[in-house]
Formats: sequence, structure tokens, C-alpha cells
Amino acid sequence: MCAALGGSAPINSFTKGDLSVETVAKVNGRPISRNELDSTMRVYAQQMHHKAVEQLSVDQFQEVQDMALEKLIARALIFQAALAAGILASEESVEEEKNKLIASFANAEEFYANLEKAGMSPEFYHRMVREDLTVNLMTAEKLKAVPEPQAQEVEKLYQRYPRKMIEPEKVHARHILIAGQGDERDAALSRIRELRARLSVADFASLAREHSDCPSAQAGGDLGYFSRGQMVDSFENAAFQQRPGELGEIVETPYGFHLILVLDKTPERRLSLEEAEGRLRAFLKEEAEVNLLKQWVGELRREADVRILT
Repeated sequence: MCAALGGSAPINSFTKGDLSVETVAKVNGRPISRNELDSTMRVYAQQMHHKAVEQLSVDQFQEVQDMALEKLIARALIFQAALAAGILASEESVEEEKNKLIASFANAEEFYANLEKAGMSPEFYHRMVREDLTVNLMTAEKLKAVPEPQAQEVEKLYQRYPRKMIEPEKVHARHILIAGQGDERDAALSRIRELRARLSVADFASLAREHSDCPSAQAGGDLGYFSRGQMVDSFENAAFQQRPGELGEIVETPYGFHLILVLDKTPERRLSLEEAEGRLRAFLKEEAEVNLLKQWVGELRREADVRILT
């Protein structure tokens, strides 16, 4: 098994280059390192609480740690099941995945320097990528057993949640942002007043490209369609109150000052079964997949030797 995995170190040990070697759990003898747990906790802290781990309350920290550890245990169980089934990500796919990430750095040296700061040797990271890809392969294989939802199931879900089948009122708008807070507020306000005085609907897009401090400037300030709850309150209230084709007054938000041009509005409406079908099928399929994986991982865990050391 170790030879198939590659590298000189067995799967239940770490190389000298791995700076964080504390083991927090073992799954059939395979260690889960503190480094793995810390990395996974950082992801969950952002997803669940939009905070860094250091900013979590005691209860939030415990919740995030428990979820991260359970995820890593499940990952280890699936990886081991994959090896038992003869499934292992190829060396080519591992290198391809690594190169995708390396490409986001200035060069490979910078990438590996960041790995070292994170407490991972190149060999350890290589194994982690291979495990992730192998887990994905095994999971995909297992999910082939999930059938497509039946028409009756889709219709039943559609009838059961009528309020979920409502498409909310939406606004399609462009905007120009002049950023400026604190000491720069007065200068920003002066700039946008000057711009408003000479702005017309016809030249809104070109002036947005030239003057807006928002990334949407490249698209002429086009924000696409959005519903309530997607923008900050002051911006949202102004946009939904304006009429299509109407150039609004100056609006202040925490980002600075805005000019808004509403292009279109669509009223709230109930989706037909045909319109909602794709979304409903996807929901039912995902729900069935989650349930199958939960049941399968539970079975794997009952048969495994799992020891939590933290």
C-alpha cells in the first residue's frame, strides 16, 4: 500500500519537513495532524461565522473544531475505503491539481515557501492532494447508486413549498461609485456632485467606465439583476424606489457615494412547475446524495478504529 501511495514515508507518519506533527486523531492507525485540523477549521470559521478562528467565541470555536474533525475523520475513512477498492488518483492528476494552485503564485518557489510557513513539506502536501482527489473519485463512484428523482417527487416538493416557488422582485441597474470615507469623504462628495450635474442616461455607461471606483466599472457599472437583501440597505432602497430609465440622486453607503441608473424591474411572481423543475431535481438529487454519504460514512466508522486525541 505504501509503495502505491508514493514517497518514502508510510501513510501513518510525517516527514521531517512537516513542522506541525501533533496528532489530534487516528483512523485505523492513520494520523490526522494538528495542521490538517487547523486548516479545516479556518475554512469552517469563514463559512459558518465569517470570522477568523481567533475571533470565534468559546462555543463557536468548539462547534467549528468538532465539525472540522468530523470532516477529516470522514475523509480518512473514505480514502481508506478507496484504497481497499483499488481506487487511487493518478500521479498525473495530482501534478495537474498542484500546478493549478502553483499558477496563482508568482513562481513555484513562492508557493513552496508558503507551504513551509503553513507547516507542510512538499511531500506532505503531495500526499494530501492525492488523498483529496482519491476521496473525490471514491465519492463519485459511490454516488452513481443515487437514482434520478421521479416526476412525482418533483411535483410533490413543488406543491409542498409554495413560498419557495416565488421569484422575488428584481432590479437591473448600473451604478457609479466614488469611494471616500473619513478624511476623503468631502472630496468624494464634491466629485460625485460634479459628475451628477453633467450626467445623462445616454452617457452613464461610458462615465462609469471612466470614473467609477467599483470593479463593475469595466462593464459600464452594470450590476445585473439583484433582489432585496443582496445590497446594503441605502443602496437597495434607492434602487427599488427608482423607476426604470430614471437617474437617481446621490446615495451614500459605507463604500462611498453612488449614482444609480435603473434599467429594468421585474415583479414578484410564482414560478411554474416547468420553470422550477431543474432546481427541484437538483435539490432532491443533492439531498439523496447527502443522505447516502452520511449513511455510508456512518457504516465505515462503526467498523473502524477511530481514536480522538485532542
